[in-house]
Amino acid sequence: MNPEPGRLEIGAALFVDLMSELARRGGGTRESGAFLLQDAHPELAGDGAGWQAVTAVAYYGDLDPGSLTGNITFSASGYTALASRCRAEGWRIAADIHTHPGRWVHQSHTDATHPMVALPGHVALIAPSFAQGPVAISDLGAHVYQGNGQWTSRFGPDVARVLRLTETPAATPLRARLASWFLHRARRLLTPWRSR
Repeated sequence: MNPEPGRLEIGAALFVDLMSELARRGGGTRESGAFLLQDAHPELAGDGAGWQAVTAVAYYGDLDPGSLTGNITFSASGYTALASRCRAEGWRIAADIHTHPGRWVHQSHTDATHPMVALPGHVALIAPSFAQGPVAISDLGAHVYQGNGQWTSRFGPDVARVLRLTETPAATPLRARLASWFLHRARRLLTPWRSR
């Protein structure tokens, strides 16, 4: 499968942490989201074959504490905080991701008409079921902004044209799913204990 513009790679451990944190922040009842970041210098972020590495994550709720209202209402102050963080750390925005309830990972009308970054080639990812339980790359919706309100969307195995894990052994997706499930279960079991 040949990659295409707007293609990203993410380490399996970072992907598992991302899904687990989105699930925690949404609590199974509301959407949560994050920006995926990469080195600001393209020659350092890519692999020479057109894949760009995601190296960090900035969560919407950290940038704009009032943004998680059930849906996501990200304000100008959140973008200001994101820009400051990117300047300080030498990052740029690679993509955004947010969760939806249920298995539906298509864009809503709001998603399609109000991109988080309205630049051609920007990738908007959607994770199902508020990211609860194990989530694989193929479970996501991957939407690449083409400009002028137009998107190209990928689902199921075609998401791999836009996003891939950097580990390539055949067992990686299973390991990532199992690690995500165990981390999610451990956090759910420990949450009541921590609050005592």
